[in-house]
Amino acid sequence: MPASHLPSPCSAQEVQLLRDGYWDRTAIVAIDDGSQRVRKISKGAASAGPWGQNNLRAEANYLATLETQLRDCFPPLLDTWDHTTTGYDMGYMDGYVDVGQIACQQLFNQDQAEAMQSYLGQRLFQQLHTPSTATPLLVENIKSTLEKAHICLQEHAQLHCLLGQIKINDVPVSSLQEQLQSIYPSPVLTRFDSSPQVRLHGDLFLENMLLPATDTSAETGVDWPRQLILIDPISVAGIGAGHPLFDLGKYESYATGELPAMRQQRLLLAGFEGTKADSLNHHYRWAIDWQDEAMQGFKHINWHSRMRELYTQQYGAVDTAMYALLQAYFAAAMVVCTQGREQQARALKMRASLQLALHS
Repeated sequence: MPASHLPSPCSAQEVQLLRDGYWDRTAIVAIDDGSQRVRKISKGAASAGPWGQNNLRAEANYLATLETQLRDCFPPLLDTWDHTTTGYDMGYMDGYVDVGQIACQQLFNQDQAEAMQSYLGQRLFQQLHTPSTATPLLVENIKSTLEKAHICLQEHAQLHCLLGQIKINDVPVSSLQEQLQSIYPSPVLTRFDSSPQVRLHGDLFLENMLLPATDTSAETGVDWPRQLILIDPISVAGIGAGHPLFDLGKYESYATGELPAMRQQRLLLAGFEGTKADSLNHHYRWAIDWQDEAMQGFKHINWHSRMRELYTQQYGAVDTAMYALLQAYFAAAMVVCTQGREQQARALKMRASLQLALHS
């Protein structure tokens, strides 16, 4: 059944807040007939910026225009609206949790994790990634994001030390100004606007995938890892089409454990406060703290190698320079909106990845 387009959302009572974002709220709501759904709605005047409404419009349009054979990849789109607020309602996947929780809680063994990746790779690379004629946005977005991060480092008292020539994990790194001056005219950047250009998921983190919290394969007749549902397409920057490496890079940034480690500050850092000798020598270190109990799900189960295998089968070998630049871009986007140890780690990741992009 196609979604209804309404002037405003139908009356509903919030049951559970799922996410209170910068510019939208996602919650389980109950409507008048007693049924539950998930509502994603803009904050209007309380939003951190106007781009949030544009993203919600893009998400709703993405879900509304999915081909019939792909609609089972996402929860059903129920209603959309765009007037005083913007948003959409989608089906509530009762009993499902995000795959990030499954990974952290070590609910899957290695075979199950690989089966999930195999299913995801098949649906993503062979079906969802259809050719796109949308105007490429990624190159300009990468440039603007790196510039914002550059300004952030210039203005931040604790990060200003990362602007010049430094060492990160014993690797010499050029000044940020030199890196950017080399990256902007380089072929590695312009390759993002070359073919293939495909429809992307755009925000392919494990947190944006759902699976039943327990194995229901006996009841459904479908293996647990193949009951995967995707949610929240379109990146925060509005990227929903582009080079397919974008989706792989997003996926691996979480599935390797790096993104959870940074968000939760499960990190080993050196060179900032408390380590003045390293700071004076412009020598910095960062790593995931793999001894931390919270990281064991990513230490013992490989959530990413099978996905990369499937990517290379579909698109050929990963361009290491492009991949490194994507990782620098993802890190730069978070440098400007995080703080503390996470921000320090993101800044080091950005600087090291830019260096790798220039020398791959």
